[in-house]
Amino acid sequence: MPKYLSRDLKILSVAFFFIFTGSSFQQFLIPYLQGATSWSAMKCSVILMVVYSTFLFWRVFVNYTIKLLGDYLSIFLGSLTYSGFMFSLYLTKQYPLIILSAIVWGWGAAALWITSSTQVLDAVKTSKYGMASGIFYCATHLGFAVGVFMLGNIGERFGGDWSVLTAVFAIVIGNIVILFIPRKRVEREFDIRIAFTMMLASKIKIVSFFLFASSLSFGLMLGAFTGIAKEHGLAYLASAAVSAPIARAVLSLVGGAVSDKLGRGKTLFLSFAISSVGLLFAGMWSNIFTLGFSALSLGLQGGLVPVAAMAIIGDSVPSERRHLAFSATFVWRDLGVVVSLFLGQYLSALMGSFKGTFIIFACVFLICAFLSLILIKREKDSV
Repeated sequence: MPKYLSRDLKILSVAFFFIFTGSSFQQFLIPYLQGATSWSAMKCSVILMVVYSTFLFWRVFVNYTIKLLGDYLSIFLGSLTYSGFMFSLYLTKQYPLIILSAIVWGWGAAALWITSSTQVLDAVKTSKYGMASGIFYCATHLGFAVGVFMLGNIGERFGGDWSVLTAVFAIVIGNIVILFIPRKRVEREFDIRIAFTMMLASKIKIVSFFLFASSLSFGLMLGAFTGIAKEHGLAYLASAAVSAPIARAVLSLVGGAVSDKLGRGKTLFLSFAISSVGLLFAGMWSNIFTLGFSALSLGLQGGLVPVAAMAIIGDSVPSERRHLAFSATFVWRDLGVVVSLFLGQYLSALMGSFKGTFIIFACVFLICAFLSLILIKREKDSV
């Protein structure tokens, strides 16, 4: 059996498939809460901003709880916060309680992602970092795609509460699967100062910037893109948005192998360039086809960039420090989601639609495409 198909990788991939099938309800969170309450789109967006802001904070400081709990409990307890948040949506529409649940989810997401990503890399050969990362992200995004299509149509036909309960059920399956992850004792460094020192390294700064820029696309999908539901319903939103996680799934798998062969810098250049074109089309001509293509192009970026970034960390950082490198870099991805959630809603309200927002972000991604060429010269630098 190939080394990149280790038991750790297979169990985590299956678990993440189900967890993100359920947590894909993020795509419908804003229109769902608007329909169930009298809250504005911005007030609903704040809930997701809290999730990713807390996620951002714990990206660095979760290393203290990982040291206390160990990898196994960190992964399992982190996964439980996903089902816990979704269940709280079903039980209550009290804003403070949902915000509290969002804060807890932020910690859990950081604990789950940092420990699981580190465990995936620890279980494979150096030459297969891109492939293993791709399989892991492919399962995650495929689950998200299934969830978007399934939960959107359930919400349209039977109501949002049934969609939420289905999401909870899917995540609980993932919670159970995660119990079978091998328990491992790994020697790691837990000095948070190392993570902050890593942030100053040239290569880490470049990778962090691209993670920040690429995460803007995910924030756009969760924020400005959901304005479609207000006019056309959840099923229409699901049809337009589902191509994003499908693209992320396919390109996570293919892109991992491509980044091993083509190089991380060139892979990033292609992903940003194509997503820029997709957003430009949707901003200029808005219909189901251009919206679907823009979602597809954003999914392409979301599929390639994190996989390339994860592989870069595997290439550059020794095993005992990788969790700190994930803290130093992926914290910027969470910041990008928060920024784009806010800007997407703000610019859409300011301009009267999401079209102008898409054109602005198309320009941002075009700049990122050219900046990614700088990484080609630094791919083999150590951190």
